[in-house]
Amino acid sequence: MTKTEQLNLLFQRWQQECPEYQGKFHKDGIVNEETYLGQNPKVLFIAKEPNNPDQGEFDFREWWAEEVKYGFAHRVCEWAFGFSGGFPPLENLSNSNEERIQVMRRIAFMNLKKTGGSSYADSDLIMGVVERERQFLQAEISVINPDVIIGGIGNPDIWNLLFPGMKLVRSGFDIWVGRHNSFRIIDFYHPSYQVPRAMSYCLLASVYSSEVFKKL
Repeated sequence: MTKTEQLNLLFQRWQQECPEYQGKFHKDGIVNEETYLGQNPKVLFIAKEPNNPDQGEFDFREWWAEEVKYGFAHRVCEWAFGFSGGFPPLENLSNSNEERIQVMRRIAFMNLKKTGGSSYADSDLIMGVVERERQFLQAEISVINPDVIIGGIGNPDIWNLLFPGMKLVRSGFDIWVGRHNSFRIIDFYHPSYQVPRAMSYCLLASVYSSEVFKKL
């Protein structure tokens, strides 16, 4: 069974156990399994919740297979471009939709909360979701099996709920990093955070290459 098939079965069980998700569930995971499995490192991006107040069903994998639009998606694409090529100059990333789709095929992405929310996520609400659905979230991460997780979460309490016992440390760049099992974590800015794109790109490259992160 492929990882994509495993995730789809997991999402089916998830909705069965949470009937309130019927018709509202936002699927995510590995954008393109064949491409993702060939990456080194394999990177998973985690966000809190989808910015989709309409609440309808959605699948990020299908969306990014066809189009990369909105600032959030372009920022994820830029960071993915860095990881897949040793963080070359950002100017080397084409603005072509087709080329950006190819970059997005290299990654996995997931939200902690699987129903649509707004542009501002309530941390207490997210913590409640993580505590209630931790087994499902951990199962999704296990199937994805990343080498590196980039989390736009910014809340150590949420990380501690998701991965009990994990210790976060400062990277030297005012960014928390940690390790859980086989993967390393960078608790970075959310992709929608309003900072210049080159600034966040260079900061992420610095954290990833820092001695603190390498030694995790």
